[in-house]
This record gives sequence, structure tokens and C-alpha cells, in this order.
Amino acid sequence: MKPFLATLLLLAALPAARAVTIEGVAVPPDLTVSGQQLPLNGTGLRTFTLLMVPIKIYVAAFYSPTPLRSETAVLSAPGPLAFTFTFLRAVGQQDVAKAWRSQFQTSNSHDYRGLQKDLDTFVSMFGPLGSGGVQMVQLTGTDTQIFDQGTFKGSIPGRDFQRAFLSLWFGQNAVSPDLKNALLGH
Repeated sequence: MKPFLATLLLLAALPAARAVTIEGVAVPPDLTVSGQQLPLNGTGLRTFTLLMVPIKIYVAAFYSPTPLRSETAVLSAPGPLAFTFTFLRAVGQQDVAKAWRSQFQTSNSHDYRGLQKDLDTFVSMFGPLGSGGVQMVQLTGTDTQIFDQGTFKGSIPGRDFQRAFLSLWFGQNAVSPDLKNALLGH
């Protein structure tokens, strides 16, 4: 009985996981995916510089069952994994599509036969976003599930698309080195 009480006291003394707030966006400390609770691995701000002026685009959050601190660890993780993107400004549907295509063109380091078809399907699932709008991508098994504004839009089968998607954030030409480090919890 004493070890049980000691364990309870130890757990009560630990600080509770709290939401992280970035640019007014409260990022939850965990997310449930396929019935599994995933803790926050890392979160960061995506900016884009236009004429030497940084523009804040979205707050990204990455959830994983165990801490993943390297590209190799992420690519070999069995999952499930989840990403949320909370936009800090309104974005029209054409700009959403253009941004995803640009990110894949610039940052994807995992090319495969059928990528263009999968990318077209992926991009078609996202609509316009208001300020505070959320896109979510979940990697479960070999499926990539897409949610737009909290609504499930569909999935793309295959580990190849998952690897291509992960390379955007963690590959050699990651969207942003600062964001890559933040999502890895550095």
C-alpha cells in the first residue's frame, strides 16, 4: 500500500501538461488520434518574408506518441502522428492550394510515381480559411487523413505520401529550419 501512495503523491507533485500559447493561439498539450493520446512533440510559428518584412502565417503543432528529436526518428516512427496548422490570417482557397503546391515543390525530398495524383487529391481537400482556421493532417497506419476546419475530408493511402509530407517539415529542404527545430522540440 505504501508504494501505491508514494506513487500517487509523486504524480500529484508533477506539473500538469499545459497548453502552449503562440501569437494568441492556444496549442493543446495533447491530441487523441485513432484512440491514442499523443503528447505535443513541438510547436512553432511559420513566417514568410516579403520585401524583408516577416509575415506571420500559421502556428504549427506536431504530436507523436514518443518524443521525436530528429528527422530519422520521425521518418522511422510507426505513428500515429498528427499536425495542426492554425492560420493567423484569412486565406482564400486558391492561396491555400498555391501554398501547399509551393511547399511540396520547394521542400519535398521523397519523390515517387503517383505523387502528382496524390498531391492533387491532398490539395483538393482544403478550402478557404478564416483567421483562426485550422487544418489537420493525421498519419495513421499507412493512411494520411485530412481534416479541414474540423471536418474529415478524406485520406490518401500509402506510406510514400506520408514520407513526402514529413519531408516538408523534417527533410533536407524543410519549409523553415526554425520551424523544423521547433517541431522537433529543440
